[in-house]
Amino acid sequence: MKKVILIIALIFTVNSVLAQEVFVRSSLSMILVENPSIADGKGPLVEAAYRNYIFPSSVYNNHKLPQTTINLSSYKLTPEEEAQFGVKKSEAGQLLGAVASEATAGIVQDDSQVEFELQKYIKQSRLAHEQLKKWFNIKDDGSLNLDYVSEMINVQLTEEQKLQALASGSKGAAIDANREYLIDNTYTVFTRLNFVSNEPIAAAIRNTAVAVATEKLGPGMPLELAKKAAEKIYEKTKEGYSVWTNGWLFDLQWGAEEKAMFDSCIEGDKINLDKFYAQEFKLNYVGKEKATSLVTFSLKKGEGDRTEEQIIDLSTNRNVDKVLVKLQRAYDQFMPIFPIQQDSPIGAFLGLKEGIEGGEKFEVLGPRQQNGEYKVLGTITADKKNIWDNNYGSTQEKGMTLFTGKLPKMAGKDYGTLIRQKR
Repeated sequence: MKKVILIIALIFTVNSVLAQEVFVRSSLSMILVENPSIADGKGPLVEAAYRNYIFPSSVYNNHKLPQTTINLSSYKLTPEEEAQFGVKKSEAGQLLGAVASEATAGIVQDDSQVEFELQKYIKQSRLAHEQLKKWFNIKDDGSLNLDYVSEMINVQLTEEQKLQALASGSKGAAIDANREYLIDNTYTVFTRLNFVSNEPIAAAIRNTAVAVATEKLGPGMPLELAKKAAEKIYEKTKEGYSVWTNGWLFDLQWGAEEKAMFDSCIEGDKINLDKFYAQEFKLNYVGKEKATSLVTFSLKKGEGDRTEEQIIDLSTNRNVDKVLVKLQRAYDQFMPIFPIQQDSPIGAFLGLKEGIEGGEKFEVLGPRQQNGEYKVLGTITADKKNIWDNNYGSTQEKGMTLFTGKLPKMAGKDYGTLIRQKR
């Protein structure tokens, strides 16, 4: 299984040669899947909120592509493709059928086909090729260079390492050593947002509950009590809106075979684009996660001094963060690793945005072993009293989350000090 990787790179000082661990982060593209079914005409506000999203640059390299939004209406599955993929109606679709009415139609969405529609889009749009074009800075005339790879390596080098590389002229060696790991850890998250009114769903659930109770209980006091209970639940859940966010994670397939395919397209100092596009580069589906947030106040009344637009902006962006955190915790290969920024007290650039609440255990990682796994040197704990509020919309200035515990002696500057949340 691929993971975010520490690799040995040659960093030369003026007087000596040192072998140091260089931190290689995963790179991430984020693409919005348009949703025309967002309630009450809120679609433009929700999409505008997504465009305000602050990329988690402390966690991933921003591998932004020209394609930032897609509409899947042109990639609907044919009946033959449904049979080929073995598509079955999702639980959400089954729920929609159970409580279907004019009020709920289009709100509870069946997303069972989205994974396969995305695969169809990825293949037809040759998205994997676009990922590689960005990595190798390929132009329309076929020219290419490693400037972008160099830029991504520099993002994660310490200032001391940058100065050492500059003084020694070892920049090219660092690029060669890091390039394949960088490309191999390239991910894409497709996000679909929905901002729905709670009232139609609450009403549908109430009506269904009353209908079932009427059929089973018949007239009398038990039925009246059931009706009152259903009405009470309705009153509690009808106000405001809910933010629903789904995220589908894909991984660029890159290894010795793909590198050979790519190299076969290079002719002289350029790449033959016809040969390049004829190659079967792929994005592999990793998995899906979803998050729901209740906005349990009336947006018409506002919230304090916030406008409706600001409330939608805040709710939408925090939900996107929730989905990313769920994907990280569900799939080891997407779990980020953080460099320690200070050692007394121990601090790192992560916080509430990354789902940290305090008390979580983090492994202190040493150099990789021969089997490619990290050597775990010890554990530290996120301090509940010192969690950085880096949530979207937070007014807290840039800071760090602090940790309790001690760093093992082996985790000194010779290796670099990295931490990963313990599962």
